[in-house]
Amino acid sequence: MVQVKHSGGNTEKINQIIDTAQRRFGVYGLEKTSMREIASDLGISKASLYYYFPDKEHLYIHVVEKEHDEFIRNLQSNMEQSEFPDQMLRKFVETRMELFRKFLNLSRFKMSNLMEFKTLMNESWMRSKAKETKIISDVLKRGMKSELFRQEDPDELATLFIDILRGLRTTFIKNKEYFFLDDDEYAILMEKTNHFTEVFIRGILK
Repeated sequence: MVQVKHSGGNTEKINQIIDTAQRRFGVYGLEKTSMREIASDLGISKASLYYYFPDKEHLYIHVVEKEHDEFIRNLQSNMEQSEFPDQMLRKFVETRMELFRKFLNLSRFKMSNLMEFKTLMNESWMRSKAKETKIISDVLKRGMKSELFRQEDPDELATLFIDILRGLRTTFIKNKEYFFLDDDEYAILMEKTNHFTEVFIRGILK
């Protein structure tokens, strides 16, 4: 995770700031939120807020990563309801699509902001991708151990799987103002994603 400016060992205070910023970013987005407003919500001075975070972009990254951690926990919890590895892959895709619509700050990022702090966002996205890839790699290893899946390089296959899922979503948002899909776009993406998942599973079944 992106490091805070000063922690002072005050984890509770940092979490309180992130929670408060999450609510405001979720309602107003990055552009229309100021550090002054977040400080006001917390009942602290703006200077106190800057003690922990150098700017709202760093604070926003912490909010997005907090949401992604919740996203990963929900993914794992839902996948545990499935008994077989192929079912787990399907549940992963289904849950992943649903959760992207629920976590506001993962989907409300404005495309025009990307270049302003591209390095920070790229670092965050790489960390989130690594977590998702690890989940899929573990499922593939489980399927290979039970001889449901062919013996392949699970890490390589998992990377390919996540890259294609992310690529499908990118095709829908690359020309949009926000990382957001309306109902029709979501339905089309869901259909394409499910189709790919079935092709992928058929390709690795033993």
